[in-house]
Amino acid sequence: MEAITLHLLSTYLKKWSYQENKISISYSFFSELGYERNMIDMRISSPQVMANEFLNNLIYKAKDLIDNTNSVERTPLIKLNNEAEAQRKLVLFLSKILKEFNTNKRSRGRLRMISNRSMDFFYNDYEYEPAEDSVKFYIHLNRGVNKMNGDLWTAAIEELNQALVFNPDHPIANKYLAEAYLKSQRLEEALPFFLKYAELEESPESLNQLGHALIKMGEYKEAIKIFKRIKSIDPGSLLARIGEAQVAYLSGKPYLAQLDKIGKIDMDWLEDYLKKEWVYTIPGYGDDEKKMWNAATAARYLGYERPFDLTKRAFNDEIPCYFDSERGTIRFVKTELDNWIIINNRFKLDGVEYEVYVDRLSEQELAVGSIRRKRTSKKAKVLKHSVFDDSADDQVSVLGLDAADD
Repeated sequence: MEAITLHLLSTYLKKWSYQENKISISYSFFSELGYERNMIDMRISSPQVMANEFLNNLIYKAKDLIDNTNSVERTPLIKLNNEAEAQRKLVLFLSKILKEFNTNKRSRGRLRMISNRSMDFFYNDYEYEPAEDSVKFYIHLNRGVNKMNGDLWTAAIEELNQALVFNPDHPIANKYLAEAYLKSQRLEEALPFFLKYAELEESPESLNQLGHALIKMGEYKEAIKIFKRIKSIDPGSLLARIGEAQVAYLSGKPYLAQLDKIGKIDMDWLEDYLKKEWVYTIPGYGDDEKKMWNAATAARYLGYERPFDLTKRAFNDEIPCYFDSERGTIRFVKTELDNWIIINNRFKLDGVEYEVYVDRLSEQELAVGSIRRKRTSKKAKVLKHSVFDDSADDQVSVLGLDAADD
């Protein structure tokens, strides 16, 4: 293998400790082997010494990456593009951080935030414009990912769309753009990029993301086709099994037996998924605030002494809820709370047995909580550009492959 050239893209001060006299910096770079993001912990010293330590860590990470992806006897020569300029910028970046760090450390009272926290190695036009298109692609990809990490979804979409101008068939760029659209609730705009990602990198991961995007759009039948396709690639896939269980749950069909089967295979995996990924909110229940409970009612139903204790968990995504940020209101649905309790108690997710306290609610409150969701015989919305062949239920035409049966 010939020499590998690294291009530093950006750095970001992730965290710092005045007591331990340390900082942690995340950084991103790319090479012929692709795009990478890493982090380094460094003890405070002079900017020059820390810059050298940073660059040594960068080379070490690159060598480790090469060793893990290539079966070569000798690691090829690794060089940093425009190393002198990169080192100069690193020293300047670290100098600004250390100036604030040392000032805050010596100050009395409440410690302040460090404001100089990020650096883009291609920030200036005179650095960006001469770059080759392949470099510009990674510049915009990295900026898009950085924006996503800051929950700046609109800005991320702009950067990632620009990245695809330079390389429209890059699977990871399509994946990130689809996720950014999804986070922005622009579901129909996200779907083509999830499809592209699945076409370019047909894997359980890419297909799983496509399947869950379809779930969010209410396209349950099409999502099931995707999960069947995952099974054809990996018959034992837990992602496919939990995806099918999720569709059953949202459709109001039996789902607990499917979860039990997954638990027999890998209970730790199931518990982690149910805590972090499972969608408890059911379409159709949160459409009318008059049919939902406020925090005080929901807290009494679940046995909390204070509504605050319930809302704190809800804001941490531990309990299904509907939060209106503009109005500052939070609402709960009885059916979703009941399902949350059933799943938690069945699989002992929190290590406690939850109960409900019906006697603490009035008849009027119970009547509101007992309202069922409206069911429609036809979908309110269909895809503008159908990518599935409805003539054969088990065929995923977008991939040109037959989905396997259970």
